[in-house]
Amino acid sequence: MSGAVVETEREQVIRWMEEGRHILEVMASLLNDFDQLKTTAEAAREQNERLQRDGQQLREEIARLKADNERSQKERAEMAQWFSSVMSEAASRLLVERPPA
Repeated sequence: MSGAVVETEREQVIRWMEEGRHILEVMASLLNDFDQLKTTAEAAREQNERLQRDGQQLREEIARLKADNERSQKERAEMAQWFSSVMSEAASRLLVERPPA
């Protein structure tokens, strides 16, 4: 091998080593980014699960409140009907029991 060939191969090996160092730095950066993204994704997953549980609890609370509201409206209508009946009966008694003038 001539000196020029050896020098060319030596330069090529040095370039490979420099490129290899750069590639390792990029890989280390990618692994670090992956770890950060994995942590972020896990936190987002946990928050999503918590929000789904909260949403389900709120749907159940809404259903309970709707049932309470319907029950209250029914009771109110029944009370209004009862009051109307009582007032009608009272009015009819007052008309019948009035002494002649």
